[in-house]
Amino acid sequence: MSQDDEIIEMMRCPIDGTRIITKWRCENGHEFKETYGILDFLTENVESHELLERVAPIYESLWAPLGLSLTAGTSYSSLMSSAASSMGERHLDVGTGTGKLFDYGKCRVCVGLDVSLRFLNYLKKKRPNVIAIRADAKRLPFKDSSFDSASSLFVIHMLDDPSLAIQEIHRVLKDKGRAVLTVMTDNNAIDKILSRWWGLSLRSYDYYLGVLTRYFEVDKARKMGAWSYFEVVKS
Repeated sequence: MSQDDEIIEMMRCPIDGTRIITKWRCENGHEFKETYGILDFLTENVESHELLERVAPIYESLWAPLGLSLTAGTSYSSLMSSAASSMGERHLDVGTGTGKLFDYGKCRVCVGLDVSLRFLNYLKKKRPNVIAIRADAKRLPFKDSSFDSASSLFVIHMLDDPSLAIQEIHRVLKDKGRAVLTVMTDNNAIDKILSRWWGLSLRSYDYYLGVLTRYFEVDKARKMGAWSYFEVVKS
């Protein structure tokens, strides 16, 4: 099976869940598009944060490394290495940005998903072997049990209901599939400043731990300054 055929077989219509039968049309006739190598399965007007859009050119080289060092006391590269260590044959990175995570691990089918076309354009330029998909984290366009592993770093705390993205990650993972999540949590004074700056209502570490334990076995969990880091296994 070619990789194109494999991707078509893995994907499902985000509107009604039916199979994708050709590039890029589902059984019930919903059509999606591919532009400059980006598969666009976004069905609603979900916008990336305006500030993130502006810093996209320096996100992986300066913004994320400096920000993580200041707010978590750890290096961007070490966190990425940890997150990529459990990468399986088929890996999904939700909120992938420029896809930097894929520099730290190996996967045969590497899928980076985001709502931002600007970030996905950077991904395709820098990492053309990664499959770039524009879609909503709360409505992933994949069939059940499609991936061996998944990640979502620095993203789902920005959603109105992060539990929906966690539930979707669980759905598309195979049994015993591993996932890594990093979220901003209500830990200290730094995250309170950041949440006001970003216009977020932060959840607590215990909130995420509680949601994750409904769907996964939690292997590792720790606070890192303004952030919380979780490694989980689909039970």
